Amino acid sequence: MTQEQGPAKQRTDKKRTDPTSQLARGELVHAEVKPLDLSGIPSVITGIVVWAVAFVVLLFFRGRLDADGLDWWLWVPVAGFGLGLIGLWYCKRRWNAIQAAEKRGESAD
Repeated sequence: MTQEQGPAKQRTDKKRTDPTSQLARGELVHAEVKPLDLSGIPSVITGIVVWAVAFVVLLFFRGRLDADGLDWWLWVPVAGFGLGLIGLWYCKRRWNAIQAAEKRGESAD
């Protein structure tokens, strides 16, 4: 072995400990973790409530918004509220399909 090969040999013998290398070698094992909220309904309801509160808060500033030419800001929470209702309908429909499939012993996804 020559002197030039010595340091190269030492570098390759040293095991990399970064997560990417460990994952590539198959040393990292991912645990099976179930999601906390399967239905999504509580998250969507929270969003709807936040949009409703934002609308009420903006109503207090309606005069100033009109004066500054920002009266369109009132329509943003209205749109968010409406889209939230569509999302709630979708999540409920999806959750009902998942529940029905579980009763039949199938997978809905």
